[in-house]
Formats: sequence, structure tokens, C-alpha cells
Amino acid sequence: MALIVGMATGITLIQIIGAYLRYLPFEARLLPEERARLWRYILLWTPVTFAIYVAYFRHAGLDVASFKHVQYFGWVPFFTFSLVVIRHGAMRHVFVTGMQALWFFLLHTMSGAVLLTLLPPFYGTGVNRLPTQTFLYIFFFLALLPLERRIFRNLLPPHLFSGSRLAGWCFAIFPLGLCATPAILLIDRPLMYTRSDIILRFVLFFWGITLYQYSLYAGERAANIQNERHTNELLTQQLEALEAHAALLQSRAEDVQRARHDLRHYNRLLATLLDAGEVEKARALIETQDRDLIAQPVAAYCENPIVNAALTVYIQLAKKDGIRISCEVNLDNNNAIGENNDLAILLSNVIENAVIASRKQQPGEREIRVSLAYNEPEYALVVENRCGAPLQFDGDGLPTTKERGHGTGMVSLRNFSKKYDAEVLFEQKDGWVRLLMCWRGEGNHRPSDSAILPPPEGAPPE
Repeated sequence: MALIVGMATGITLIQIIGAYLRYLPFEARLLPEERARLWRYILLWTPVTFAIYVAYFRHAGLDVASFKHVQYFGWVPFFTFSLVVIRHGAMRHVFVTGMQALWFFLLHTMSGAVLLTLLPPFYGTGVNRLPTQTFLYIFFFLALLPLERRIFRNLLPPHLFSGSRLAGWCFAIFPLGLCATPAILLIDRPLMYTRSDIILRFVLFFWGITLYQYSLYAGERAANIQNERHTNELLTQQLEALEAHAALLQSRAEDVQRARHDLRHYNRLLATLLDAGEVEKARALIETQDRDLIAQPVAAYCENPIVNAALTVYIQLAKKDGIRISCEVNLDNNNAIGENNDLAILLSNVIENAVIASRKQQPGEREIRVSLAYNEPEYALVVENRCGAPLQFDGDGLPTTKERGHGTGMVSLRNFSKKYDAEVLFEQKDGWVRLLMCWRGEGNHRPSDSAILPPPEGAPPE
């Protein structure tokens, strides 16, 4: 009975070790309450697992077959807890589980190699075989813990699954596929390994790591290509903004020229009235001129000229398409230039996306609401637009589309959120799509290069 209890304890520890390794790749992305919830589930399930193992070993006997059965299936409940609590996509969970299974095989292979080559035969035969290998597995895990933490915490770089969804799933299941073949072959084999078995397992681990390293290279290259494409699209967008800016300047020049012409006639008429002693008529002419000037306000959405320029261009674009748009911006002109440029590009992209979505609505249902509040050093942005068609969201919670020529805005938003560590939430409810963003301003983000949206010198009349 003592041997059964010891083995149940050891294998339970091995399952907790596996859960810990699968947790490490997601650790940095989890909220404190999510971490607490996951480990609460694991700790509550641990005594249940121990009791099940004890009962199973007493019923089926403690031998190689029962030892393999609990190793093969005991991890499933712990994996389920991770899948429920850590909501970062099943694809990543499957990949992490496959890499953890490769590491599991490596530690067991190292244990078997020590039994076969270094320890006396007494420890590798009979009832001593199973507890000795279990102890060695836990020993190697603890000895390699610093390396394991480094490997698994960096297992999921952002560009790892940057390709298509099908390609991502093919890559995600590959580590599990590498482990499945030897696992199936070992079901009916004895636990004692030959030197050939040990060499083959080390080769298996080598090819798994080689594939992973190549995938990192391919993913990084694909991410660079995507960034270059995004940069080109941003440049195109900026050229369009420059054209709009030039049109605004031309319109402003024509307005100034017309105003000068009218002012010259106005002065002549006023002088004529004064020369003729028609003071009351001259006063009425001045009052009429004042009313005309008040009736032509200049659009100014905020004090910041760069952000105001971006808002002016895209709000006019919305109004040109017959879209009702309201804009409330509380932003001063004391922000850093780079921060203003990034914010202008963000607003340009999200408002343009809202305009594109609004064009697909019925003429009477086209509406956009923009609200930006700044309370140093925190920003809060809300952009809403009507959208009747259901949206598709990717693993990061951002809208996704398969239409060619679209999707640049979401790339820009994703880059902005990474740079400023912004919290982003998209939701679709009651025929409205809402974007909610919160982030901290300068001094609280990582430095990076950003494209600059050329601002107009002033806002045109509405």
C-alpha cells in the first residue's frame, strides 16, 4: 500500500508539473484573478487526482500498463482547466501542450538513460523500476527549472501564428503528432528501454526543436513582410490625406480671395453711405456683416492641431457620404509630437473603418459617434458606428475581414495597442459596433517608429 500511495503522489506531482509548464507561456498575459482562478482549480483537483490514482492502482495493480494509463490520460483535466480559464485561443493551447509533451518525453528519456547506464540493475528491475523513474523525472524537472521557465515563457512570440488559420493549425498540432507516434508504439511495450530507443527519442526531440526554430524564423519573416505591406498602405493613406489637405488649402485660398473681394466692395459701400450722411444705413450694414461672420464658424474639434487636422479630414469624408457624425474631444496641445502623430493615425484609421462600415447601411441609418477624453496621463477613446451585419473577430478580439484591400486599420490599431500597452475592447450590440480603448500617455509606452500624418494648417468651415 505504501508503494501505491508513493506512486500516486509522484504521478500527481508529474501532472502538476505539466500544468505548470503549460501555464508559463500564458503567464504574462493573464490577469491576477485569472491566475488565481486557474491555480485554485488545479489545487482543488489535486487531491481528487491522488484519490483516483490510488483507487485505480489498487484495482488494476501497480504495473507498467497501469503506470502508462495514468500518464497518458491524467493530464486531460488539468488541460481542460487551462482551456477554460486562459482564453487565448485553442490553437495556442494545442501547440503548448504538444511542446510540453515533447519535454515530457525528453525527461522520461533522460530518466531511462540514467537507469540503463548509470544506476545498478537493482533500480531498473521489478517493483523498483517505476518509483525510481518517477523520482528521476521530478529530479530532472527541478534541476532544469531555470531553463524550463526561460523556454516556456518565451514559447509564444507574437508572430508565431502570423500566417493563415489553416497553416496555424497544421503547425499547432505538429508537436502532438510527433509525440503521438511513439506514444502509441509504447502502449504494449515494456518500460525498459534499449539504447536504440533512447537515441530515437533524443532524435525526436531534436527534430521538434528544429521545426520550432524554423517556424520562429518563418513567422518573423512573415511578420516583417506584413509590416512592410502595412507601411506601404499607410504611405498610400498619407498621400490621400495630403491630397485632401491640398484641396482644403485650395478651398481656403479661394475663400480668402473671395472675402478680400467682398471686403473691398463692402468698404466702398460703407464709405459711400458715410459720405452721404446715411449713418443708420451704415450701422445696419455693419450689423449684417457681423451676422454673416458669426454664421460661418471655423471647425475646431480640439486644441491639438495635428489631431484636429486628422479629425477634420475624416469627419468631412463622413459628411460627404451623408453620414451623421458627432465628435467630442477633450484634448489640449501639450502632448509630445510623436504621441500626437500616433493618436492622429489611430483616429484616422478607426474613423475611416467606421465610415466604410457606415456606407453599407441604409441612408437613414448611417451614424458615427467619436468620443476622446484625456485626463493626464490617461486616454479613453470610444468610437461607435451602426452595423447590422455580424462581425467576425480574431483571437485578439479584433474584427477581421477577408476582403482584399481592407484590414489595414486593424493592423494599425494592433500596433498602437502594443506600443502604448492599450486595453482594447470591441463589441457588437443592438445594431452598433463599439470600440473602447484605454491607455496611458507619454512615458508609459515602448518607443518605436511611427508614420506621421501630415496635418493641415487649419480646419475648414463646416
